[in-house]
Amino acid sequence: MISARSLFPVLSDAYQPIAADSIVFLGHRPSESVYSGLKEKAGAEKIFRLSVFLTHKDRLLFTAPAGPDMNTDPEDLEFCVKAGLPLIRNLGILPKIGIISGGRAGDLGRNDTVDCTIQNAEALEKKLNTEGIPAKHYTILIEEAVKETNFLILPDSLSGEMILKTVAGVGEGVEIGNILLLKPPAGTAVSDNKIYIEQLTKKADSAYAEILKEALAASPQINLR
Repeated sequence: MISARSLFPVLSDAYQPIAADSIVFLGHRPSESVYSGLKEKAGAEKIFRLSVFLTHKDRLLFTAPAGPDMNTDPEDLEFCVKAGLPLIRNLGILPKIGIISGGRAGDLGRNDTVDCTIQNAEALEKKLNTEGIPAKHYTILIEEAVKETNFLILPDSLSGEMILKTVAGVGEGVEIGNILLLKPPAGTAVSDNKIYIEQLTKKADSAYAEILKEALAASPQINLR
């Protein structure tokens, strides 16, 4: 296993932590009341997770969305991209976006749910690229996406939950932590100036979350809102 500290370029020997009090580790899967409280405090409409973990090949991977909110729509996927990008950059990492759907183009017409994920992914790919944010739709080929990208946008929150638990909860991957993305209602901004980190799997070591917290605090570019 590689050193978790070495994953984040901002954690050099000369780094100076800033805004440390604004980054909070919530622990292992807080109660639902914690999420409700955060929504009320921040004026957030939904909360999604930007999951940070290592694959069994020690490859650092970011995925979104995951719960606690499961009712994801195309606007939520776009929000997760745009909220996740600066956080990944703040860690000193160049994000490369891969969009995952439930099937290939040739699968259209076989299942309404799969059709919806393909259409949403294609629309998101086009919108992001039009806005100057490079992104590629890899269809259902997640194994190809991870060869070329490090930030996967998944079809929905349930997919995110299951991937994290499969890779880091059952498999040989390592959960570093999950950064909560607080989505405000349209036309507004959240009022909370903190970043929240948590862990979901029973195998997760809180030391990794503390390193993630330290890396976010070390970033000279951190912008909490």
